[in-house]
Amino acid sequence: MRPAPAPDPAPRPNLLHRLCRGLRGFARDTRGSITVEAALVLPLWIWGYAMSYQFFDAFREQSQNVRAAYTVSDMISRELNAIGPDYIDDLHDVFDYLTRSNHPTWMRVTSVYYDSATRKYKRYWSYSTDSAYPAHTDATIENRKSSLPNLLAGETVVVVETGMQYEPIFNVGLDAGWYYNFIPTRPRFASKVEYDSTH
Repeated sequence: MRPAPAPDPAPRPNLLHRLCRGLRGFARDTRGSITVEAALVLPLWIWGYAMSYQFFDAFREQSQNVRAAYTVSDMISRELNAIGPDYIDDLHDVFDYLTRSNHPTWMRVTSVYYDSATRKYKRYWSYSTDSAYPAHTDATIENRKSSLPNLLAGETVVVVETGMQYEPIFNVGLDAGWYYNFIPTRPRFASKVEYDSTH
């Protein structure tokens, strides 16, 4: 009798088969998944938190700036006595206190009337706390006529302008810049607020 032939050896899995089997095993393996997920998500979470805080801080600063500017404007509109550089400089300090800002600020106050003969806005007086933003002239006031209310003969408004520099804490797409306010207010108890350079 002839001996039975030896069985053929089992076919070896090819490279693609071994690779697929390894990937399936890797997909089923859950060891260390929390660490991997945390490493992937944590930078995005930190960036989102920083962005939310930055935009909240920017809007908070802007809101404080606007409220402080309206407060100063209202204080000036109630004055019956003449005001001057010392008074406006003190109001600038009040503005800084209300905004709690550590950044540079400035303030400019102008008394404006409408000249019906020339049909132009003009200023009675103007004072600025910062030479980089000089006091208004008749020409510069006329350039801002679109921001001024309609005035009748004898009427005036006190224009309070404020600026505050803002620098973001984080670099999340919000640029540094200035918060600027232009607030015209009619005097409450007089036809105009007088100015005396000695005050």
